[in-house]
Amino acid sequence: MKLFFPEDLERYAQEHTTEPPEYLRELERETKAKMAAAQMLTGTVEGTLLKMLVGISGAKMVVDVGTFTGYSALMMAEGLPDDGEVVTCEISEENAEFARSFIAKSPNGSKISLRLGHALETLKSLPDASVDFVFIDADKICYAAYYEESLRILRSGGLIAVDNVFWSGRVLEPKDKDTRAIVAFNERVKNDDTVEKVMLSVRDGVYLIRKL
Repeated sequence: MKLFFPEDLERYAQEHTTEPPEYLRELERETKAKMAAAQMLTGTVEGTLLKMLVGISGAKMVVDVGTFTGYSALMMAEGLPDDGEVVTCEISEENAEFARSFIAKSPNGSKISLRLGHALETLKSLPDASVDFVFIDADKICYAAYYEESLRILRSGGLIAVDNVFWSGRVLEPKDKDTRAIVAFNERVKNDDTVEKVMLSVRDGVYLIRKL
């Protein structure tokens, strides 16, 4: 992934961010060493932002759309109270197996429920207004569908954070189907008067959305 900011600024931001626990640093090392798509890792800066948003918002029920190796789910679990829960969605058995091994190492692993299968089906299984926080970082073609279901399950005042809304800058000149899907999603949110939103220049772009 081409970063929106220069690599030295990304590194500077990470150096000035609270360091994650050792098991998450190990997860990052193992992901980079063993996984073909290691660039999908949420990472320290964005992960810490998610943890802080979960904690500040007082969330107890969180949905993580796209587990990958478990970094985002584990970071958000760090921000939850003892009786909080993260439902994390993953379609790849290989990714799920990797994530489970680190969930087992985490002191917050008991807060995480990993659902294997298409995330849209997991979202559809959740009751209306039952969720406090949703993080979307999965297949880009489905972003609009994930957003609609997230609005349904989210309580009033709840938050949605959506990753990769810059798509390495390609949203400025959309040519492929993934980029066009992200642009369409960004416009959908921009024109949605049922939410308050701010697009953040964190890593590859994070859209932060609050349901009114």
